[in-house]
Amino acid sequence: MSSAPRLIGVLGVCALVASVAGVATAQTPTGLRLADNGRPTLQLPFGEMVFRGRVSTTVRSPSRDRGTPRPDPEWQTRRLQVEGTLFEKVEFEVSREFGDADEPERDAFANLRFDRAFELRAGQFKMPFGYDALIGGANLDFVHRSLAGRLLAPGRDLGVMAHGRLGGRRVTYQAGYFRGDGDNARTSETRGGRRALAGRVVVAPFLSSPNPALAAVRVGGAVVTSHLDDSLGLRGRTVLGEGVFFDRVFVNGRRMRRGLEASWVHGPASLYGEYMTVSDQRDGMGPAGEALPGVIASGWYVAATWVLTGERKDGRVNPEHGLFRDGLGAFEFVMRVEGLSFTGAPVPAAAFSPLVVPPAPNTDHVVTVGLAWYLNRYLKITGSAVMESVQDPYRSPVPGSGRVPTAVVQFQAAL
Repeated sequence: MSSAPRLIGVLGVCALVASVAGVATAQTPTGLRLADNGRPTLQLPFGEMVFRGRVSTTVRSPSRDRGTPRPDPEWQTRRLQVEGTLFEKVEFEVSREFGDADEPERDAFANLRFDRAFELRAGQFKMPFGYDALIGGANLDFVHRSLAGRLLAPGRDLGVMAHGRLGGRRVTYQAGYFRGDGDNARTSETRGGRRALAGRVVVAPFLSSPNPALAAVRVGGAVVTSHLDDSLGLRGRTVLGEGVFFDRVFVNGRRMRRGLEASWVHGPASLYGEYMTVSDQRDGMGPAGEALPGVIASGWYVAATWVLTGERKDGRVNPEHGLFRDGLGAFEFVMRVEGLSFTGAPVPAAAFSPLVVPPAPNTDHVVTVGLAWYLNRYLKITGSAVMESVQDPYRSPVPGSGRVPTAVVQFQAAL
């Protein structure tokens, strides 16, 4: 029996057992129950454990140009997760991704809460960089994260991080040290950077305003610096991973990530965006040991959502009238415009070598429009039309055209 059916079965059993146990233990302080948020929760004398999971699959439209003459289904996520709180001070989370032989363990960390102003987290978790990259998978508005969030943000790594909130919720900060510079930069061909320092600050400048819409504004910035040891750098891939529009080049020295973000979530609507850059040095890579011009990648996006049925936008939408109860569920319109560019400065003729000469600059622009249908708090179907345009048409999934239209449908079940 494959891991996918096993996982679906486990999630179903968890939900069934939790719903039964929730009734059976309603009068006792401990036991397995179904919490108000619909998640199976084991209440203990000294804390609680919450069981979560997510299964999602996508189906892409056929395209003879890309070599997919029929609809192309594939698993996107198969994850089980356990999180909880012990003695009101220690929080933990462990998650496993089924079907990912390279990195099955995703998050595994403990968090010690001294107070809201200072907490300490240690283990493997997402590095504090990128608004889109830090959103939980079950709360994503789109089928795929932004190109910048997937390719430029660092992702997860092993480290320790201090974080907290100051002035109520006016200032949120995160600062940490990590062994590497994230799993987004690691592949079978390259190990990425090491010894990363990361910091992120988000400010609510109008939090005390009597206008709720103005108080919902958030702005922030983040920086991650790490060291590269003569390894292959980042590359530009298209939205569905079908093409490489900027290939890797060897880099050496410091890698610097910088990011700016802004978000606004109020009532049924949200508007957010960010801009980030990654600069890789190439120290000592010239013919006489001199430094060569670095490689710079920059990405940006602006996204907007609107819950057409009027529910409050708070992460994952919880329909007021579920499909299997007394309504049709909730519908949400989503739209995102984004771009990702790579630039490698010209290399002196004397230093010409396929190992050090970067490809010509290239840019990928993408427009995504979609409609999400939340059948209930657990089930979601998202349909998206994706129009991708690669500046150099000969470095795209459709050589000679550069334009890659695709329709994608995602089916997701989440606890």
